[in-house]
Amino acid sequence: MPFECEIVPDSDLVRKSHYFGVSEYVWVKSERPVEECAKNWRMEPCYMPVMFRDRADEIEHFTVFPDDTWVVTYPKCGTTWCQEMVWLINNGLDMKAASQEPLNSRFPCIEMSTLFPPSFNIGQESIERSKKLPRPRHIKSHLPAHLLPRSIWQVKPKIIYVARNPKDVAVSFYHHQRHLHGYTRSFEDFADAFLADHVIWSPFHSHIVDFWTMRHEDNILFITFEEMKENLRGVITRTATFLGKTLTEADVELLCQHLSFDAMKKNESVNKRVDVDEMKSLTGEAKTEDFSFIRKGQIGSFRELLSPDLEMKFNKWTEKELQNTDFKFQA
Repeated sequence: MPFECEIVPDSDLVRKSHYFGVSEYVWVKSERPVEECAKNWRMEPCYMPVMFRDRADEIEHFTVFPDDTWVVTYPKCGTTWCQEMVWLINNGLDMKAASQEPLNSRFPCIEMSTLFPPSFNIGQESIERSKKLPRPRHIKSHLPAHLLPRSIWQVKPKIIYVARNPKDVAVSFYHHQRHLHGYTRSFEDFADAFLADHVIWSPFHSHIVDFWTMRHEDNILFITFEEMKENLRGVITRTATFLGKTLTEADVELLCQHLSFDAMKKNESVNKRVDVDEMKSLTGEAKTEDFSFIRKGQIGSFRELLSPDLEMKFNKWTEKELQNTDFKFQA
């Protein structure tokens, strides 16, 4: 059965999710794959911009190769950080090559072409670009497991999945949407939409739990943002082993320095300054120096925007969503 896209009826919640040029959404459903790894997936419909409907078939039938490497996350879980780590481990720590080509080109997001109207000309070739990458390819996605290309579960390329606690994700995603997607409403409105799974790529918890149930699969490495913050050296070593690469102590130290928050924030190939400025030009907003895509990179930064009452709402939401699972967030 192909991906099914059902228009989401207009509502106050839907309006709280609008971003620049996007005011219509679809719930995207699919049939459970027959592979054993999929037997415990929640299969919850995913909230996506209506443009996804026009490209769904291309994503569903995208050809996956065994030597691909995929990084999959819900947005704002440390995706860029993980991508840079993975690409460098797989490319012999070639910092020079990494600095000369933007991460978006080396490691494209396959569904980027579904996020904005075609007239915006933002990421419209993402599927074709992913298809034509020189092998071995590196591909990123924020799609839940059941909306990834169907062949990924037969071919079984290496997949690194990164999770992060929902409160920090919500705050980081709000800033992301404001500066890269032209979101104009308040954080309280965004939080309402986030808690109701009316934010693109949601639902949040099932996205993570479905991959958590597959963490013992040989081709899947499950890590967390919090692990990377607390023990980056250990995560680098574990990721290298998973990818079949050997790193010396000097290699690990070099990567730790390159992947430090300060280094990543200054790194023009990953900090998406051009993307931020492009969106501001599109919306007519003045360019500013007060926002960086690599923004804070902290655990617990949600306290800057979450009131005690809202924090309690998040905690109760997560407690309910994680019932009958053995997954726990680290913060």
